[in-house]
Amino acid sequence: MITGKDIEEVIKDMKTSGPTSIGQLIEVLDFYEISHAERNTRISKKNPVPYEYSILTVHTYAGYTHWILLFDGKYYDPEFGLIEGVYTHGKITSF
Repeated sequence: MITGKDIEEVIKDMKTSGPTSIGQLIEVLDFYEISHAERNTRISKKNPVPYEYSILTVHTYAGYTHWILLFDGKYYDPEFGLIEGVYTHGKITSF
């Protein structure tokens, strides 16, 4: 979506279809020449709202952490699919 490529091509370029690290995400953003912050920003009183387009860290209610994409006001979650409105599958902790 943010790359303009289909998911299979991005997975191939990432060289994994499994769990990913923030480093791998940054590498693929660099590969596609997509500008990004150099590190995550913790959600806090000082930074309460993520950027309009963000890769978010979520601590799920099931007890694990994963990444989701916030894009055009919608959450794209690899496990739970497209979510419009409030994200209800965990706590967003950084962007």
